[in-house]
Amino acid sequence: MPGLWLQNLAFYSLQIAGVAAAGALLLRLLQIRIPTIRLMCWQALIAACIALPAIQPWLTAKTNANVQISMGPAMAAGAAAGSRGMAFPVVGIVLLLVGAGAAVRFGILGLGLLRLRRYRRNSTFVPGAFDNLQRRLGVFADVQMSAEVTGPVTFGFLRPVILLPEACIEDESIACHELVHVRRHDWLFTVIEECILSVFWFHPAMWWMIAEIQLAREEAVDREVVAILNSRDQYLESLLALAASRAGFDLAPASPFLRKRHLQKRVASLLKEVSMSKFRLTSSLAAFAAVLTLAAWLGVRSFPLQAAPQENDSSNITVHSGPLPLLHRAAVQYPKNAMAKHIEGTVVLELTLSETGTVTDARVLSGPEELRGAALQSVLEWHFASDAQPKTQVSIDFRLPSAEAVPGTLMAPPEDQARLDRLFIQAPDSIKQKLEGHLPLREGDRITQSALNDLSAALRDVDEHLRVTIHPNADKTGSMIFIALNSAGPGEAPKRIRVGGNVEAANIVQKVTPIYPAEAKANRVQGSVRFTVVIGKDGRVQSVTLVSGDPVLAQAAKDAVQQWVYKPTLLNGDPVEVMTQVDVNFTLSQ
Repeated sequence: MPGLWLQNLAFYSLQIAGVAAAGALLLRLLQIRIPTIRLMCWQALIAACIALPAIQPWLTAKTNANVQISMGPAMAAGAAAGSRGMAFPVVGIVLLLVGAGAAVRFGILGLGLLRLRRYRRNSTFVPGAFDNLQRRLGVFADVQMSAEVTGPVTFGFLRPVILLPEACIEDESIACHELVHVRRHDWLFTVIEECILSVFWFHPAMWWMIAEIQLAREEAVDREVVAILNSRDQYLESLLALAASRAGFDLAPASPFLRKRHLQKRVASLLKEVSMSKFRLTSSLAAFAAVLTLAAWLGVRSFPLQAAPQENDSSNITVHSGPLPLLHRAAVQYPKNAMAKHIEGTVVLELTLSETGTVTDARVLSGPEELRGAALQSVLEWHFASDAQPKTQVSIDFRLPSAEAVPGTLMAPPEDQARLDRLFIQAPDSIKQKLEGHLPLREGDRITQSALNDLSAALRDVDEHLRVTIHPNADKTGSMIFIALNSAGPGEAPKRIRVGGNVEAANIVQKVTPIYPAEAKANRVQGSVRFTVVIGKDGRVQSVTLVSGDPVLAQAAKDAVQQWVYKPTLLNGDPVEVMTQVDVNFTLSQ
């Protein structure tokens, strides 16, 4: 869900900004000026920001294993229209830019490593350089002279290397500074910081915090060097001389001896005598930890991250949220009474959404009565992305665990029922078009085991989720075959079937002729009005939905069709609802 990813990225960024601001403000208020302690505090801030997604509870929603959410025909049409109307998906572009920026940063980091490798190969090893100092510090590194660097550069973890320009090859202060970096394993931390910046390249707070870490690290090393050499003036002279020669540059992922933007603060730190009592230091760190925890908690509560719906569905169940980004939803529980009665089917609902994407109203368009309540109870707790459309349709498909047919296991009916009287196909129009001309059985054909095997194979080629069921007709002189997309189970006829308009027209027992509207006559309006009609088990019209036609003629046609009565349609001796198409033609006499 791209929308959910973008929202979580924005909320996570706000959490980081809040934690960074609180930590920086507290460091200033507590006046922690000891570089080593300040470095630890900034590193703790970075670690807390990175750990926020792992330590906070995510909003989640679970679903039931016997429930499938799919996209209905109306939703599919809306999705197609939406994709045509929105040529540039903003959410996708933003996420693509974030990922592209990270890739570029990692690419620059990789090029920096290759550059360091080249410098090392082209440099000259200086034997015996600073051996006494290395033994004194208990750390050893390859000191090499390079004509390609303008200032000292140290890198490497297992085999550290110090690259020095020719002008610095005799400067003990500079060498001591680099050897202290090696002893502290600072290059490893530098690489980690560069990786963090590559991931969070878009976040100013991360750049700021890592810059503060780098400054505090250099100040801490400066103090260690002064303590080792016992000569502050000598070290300051080397620092200022290097700055005057314009040496030093940022070469990721290596730490240069001097960053010009840090020079003034490093010199000021060296000239100040900073001390803190043990009590003040302990209390300051405790206060920092407490405020950091509080800031993280407030950030998580104010901008919670949301997980995609956590599904417990079995391997043959899928959940489709449709064209609108669904942030999270409540679980749909299968009603126990419906399961006990072996009732299954699809509930289609129309949802009304608020500006924030929450469901404010839901209306059931179709589906078994026993399943509607459970569907409504769930969808009212769904939450779509805030840029969602004001209305949408969803369908919830309830399937009994044992109601799955295996293609290829159909058995031919008895000899006296082997004639195919009627063939019903319940599937989207796109699947019906694929099936046309590919079915080995037609109405009037003889149903043999070979023909059924061929039928199962043909259906698998079109869609592996198509099911086939065979039922004897009412007088048991023939059989009816139902092809449905995850519809009826192998031993149960569907509760509603779709029948062609021409076929069902033969079953009309009471037909009311519509009255030609006077307005339409006066304006010479004529044409055809098409409806989708649901006929109840008693043969009476339950609902009439306008599909096409002139509005001036539609109401008169609807008033007449609502009074039509059909002969009840029986399946296996039981009446079922029928969905069909009705065309009403209005023609003016010449």
